[in-house]
Amino acid sequence: MMHSPPDGKQSRSTSTDNELLNHLRAVSSYLPGFIYQLCLTPDGKFQYTYTSSRLEALFGVTQQQVAEDASVLLKMIHPDDYQRVINESIQSAETASAWHSEFRMVLKNGHTIWIEAYDTPIREADGTIVWTGYGNDITQRKSYETALNESESKFRAFVENANDIIYSLSLDGLLTYVSPNWTEILGHPISDVIGRHFDQFVHPDDVSACHNFLQQVRLSRQKHSGIEYRIKHFNGHWCWHRSNTAPLFDNNGEVDSFTGIARDISEHKLMMQRMSHMAHHDTLTGLPNRASFTEHLNQAIVLSEREKQALAVLFLDLDKFKPVNDRHGHAIGDLLLQQVANRIRQCLRGADIVGRIGGDEFVVLLQNIHHVANAQQTSEKICECLRLPYEVDGKILHIGVSIGIAVYPLHGSNAMQLVRYADEAMYEAKKLPDRIQVFASPPLGSGSTKTEELKQGDLSANSADDQE
Repeated sequence: MMHSPPDGKQSRSTSTDNELLNHLRAVSSYLPGFIYQLCLTPDGKFQYTYTSSRLEALFGVTQQQVAEDASVLLKMIHPDDYQRVINESIQSAETASAWHSEFRMVLKNGHTIWIEAYDTPIREADGTIVWTGYGNDITQRKSYETALNESESKFRAFVENANDIIYSLSLDGLLTYVSPNWTEILGHPISDVIGRHFDQFVHPDDVSACHNFLQQVRLSRQKHSGIEYRIKHFNGHWCWHRSNTAPLFDNNGEVDSFTGIARDISEHKLMMQRMSHMAHHDTLTGLPNRASFTEHLNQAIVLSEREKQALAVLFLDLDKFKPVNDRHGHAIGDLLLQQVANRIRQCLRGADIVGRIGGDEFVVLLQNIHHVANAQQTSEKICECLRLPYEVDGKILHIGVSIGIAVYPLHGSNAMQLVRYADEAMYEAKKLPDRIQVFASPPLGSGSTKTEELKQGDLSANSADDQE
């Protein structure tokens, strides 16, 4: 039977979420759009767990209203776009891929605006889907695109003062026109741009994708959007741009050139990278969080099954950390946790992974172990390292650690089982003052003799096969 953790352990697992929300609040005021975190619970209920303060300025609804009822915002999505947006979001969660979409929203005053949204989904252990993302008003850009489709002459009247770069390309990729703001955004004099091939500016790794994109526009004879690529600034650094491109036709109805709108998305790319990192990592220590560690463990299990290898999960719980935290305060406790994380890293091989999943709880993945002694030796090394004195803000502090060990495939065939059995073993270790690590008991029906055999034998492919 699984042991219940002591009081307070359950609440610690939310610390990473709180730290992420604090970081989102910190960056939201510097962005023109709004940041959000939307959850879909296993029972099908949507809930906004965070929206930034720009929400009210964009949509005329308060953060409190949206927090209490997600439909206040979701139902603003244009009826013709709503189901597509929901379906795309669910699909992104099923494929664990980033989502990007453009759609209309109808405000309370009846006005329709265009929103461009990006987010990254994570599926929690209980099945809850959490999307963390960023949305921005692109109504002005859509107006440019409409003007482009209606009339090239009207389009040229817009481009002189446009925020985005307007460009034209010949069929063979020569730049035949760029709007004056090219120089403002990318630094090159216009005279150095016109007549040159676009691949002289685009990053070599992105040139092929750009050629394929233009070929799609030519063959489909329709506007395409969404190509993202790096383009070289006059000063030598690379900027990220996102472009929409449309075909232009000659008097015979044949495609004879292209025209498009390009937007600098460098800051957005950097922000999405940071948000993705925050969504997958503990913001205090920089270690993978529970969701990210579980992903790594699931991948390692698949590899171990294919290669007939074994792996081990270590569940670490710090001893005497709470008294230190209570006596010296959370600031000292946080600095101590950072030192603990660094020490654990130093005890591991390059392929091993350590994550923080609670206040003073860490998990370690040891991949491709050949003998149970490998896991035992690593545990002992960690224990010895963490028991050494810490100097934090001029104070000398002492803590310890209890470690439980679970081995694949003996103790479980999936991540949830292995972490659970290692957790149980850790609580058993706490009961034994002279024991710093304990191996998990085998699952019901496995028998204790197999555990003893495994403790004394190697973890070769044959040993793993024998357990089936």
